[in-house]
Amino acid sequence: MKLSYFSLPLGALATACLLSACGGSDTAPTPPVATLSGTAAVGLPIVGGDINITCAGGSPINQTKLTDTNGAWRVTLSGQTLPCAVRVSGGNIGSATGTANNTNYHSIAMTLGTVNITPLTDLVVANLAGKDPATWFSAPTLPALKTADIDTALNNIKSAWGLSTALGTKNPITTAFTAQSTDPLDKVLEALAAARTAAGLANHGDLFPFVTSVTITAPNGFDFAAKFTALTGTGTGTGTGTGTGTGTGTGTGTGTGTGTGTGTGGATGGTSNLTVSVTVSGVTSNITVANVPKPANESEFCGALQNDATFSSIGASGGGTLTINSCSFSGNVGNISATLTIVTPVSATIPYKVTYTYN
Repeated sequence: MKLSYFSLPLGALATACLLSACGGSDTAPTPPVATLSGTAAVGLPIVGGDINITCAGGSPINQTKLTDTNGAWRVTLSGQTLPCAVRVSGGNIGSATGTANNTNYHSIAMTLGTVNITPLTDLVVANLAGKDPATWFSAPTLPALKTADIDTALNNIKSAWGLSTALGTKNPITTAFTAQSTDPLDKVLEALAAARTAAGLANHGDLFPFVTSVTITAPNGFDFAAKFTALTGTGTGTGTGTGTGTGTGTGTGTGTGTGTGTGTGGATGGTSNLTVSVTVSGVTSNITVANVPKPANESEFCGALQNDATFSSIGASGGGTLTINSCSFSGNVGNISATLTIVTPVSATIPYKVTYTYN
């Protein structure tokens, strides 16, 4: 995939977004807004849920009935210091009139930006803390937390329960997603619930004893991979093909000839109208570009990103860095989550999201 169509719309748009977030004149820059946001879901969204946040420093944040019809939520920090412990409680499952949610779910925010709250993030907390997440949330030891500790807990669960293939490069805490059955992360949540039920465990909390010990085990009859495959219809297969061609030629006299040939070529997703949406600290800008080649899959989309000099130049232009936290692509939508660190015109660490929608 050529990088020109991938990077140029973003480069122009990123510059505009950075100016809007960090100030673009000789006057004093506007400080970026510090926000935490994400999706609270169990497969279906948690609607009207309460969000409670306790951080390493600053006052607790308690917002009632904050999650919307999609389970989405957002809060603005004011004097709080990361990392933060996050909880969703109450609300209803699927809609405002759905089944009451009687389970609390937890997550951890190490950086500003996306922090999802789901049964899977709750299990990550349980393994990290070595105890029931509710007990941990009542007195979290936040200052000592490191991102590597969270990554280790997630990898422990992925390896023990066979989630690695389903998750790919997606991080259940920091990768933005929508609580819809077409979303890959949402399918992971659905498969997790289906595997738990098939193992004869009625409640989410019944999984805690299997993840809070040093060595994670799986309940009898728990087969996440089988449930995920059943939901997605994924599988493996092989195929072969040949191509033939004919041609004619004329000169002094006439002649004809035939030939056959075979060849291989890369996949293509065709061309589309591309809408790029960049969100910097809650400020979103959009640009649309016509007739843009569409990536064929997540590997192509994210592989191009890793080699895209535009992203590194965005951070370098402010004397800092742009770190890619996660990348995903499904259907017609690609999502990139990053953390932008700049030192000019103002020193700041800013959550940065880019969504590519191919129409």
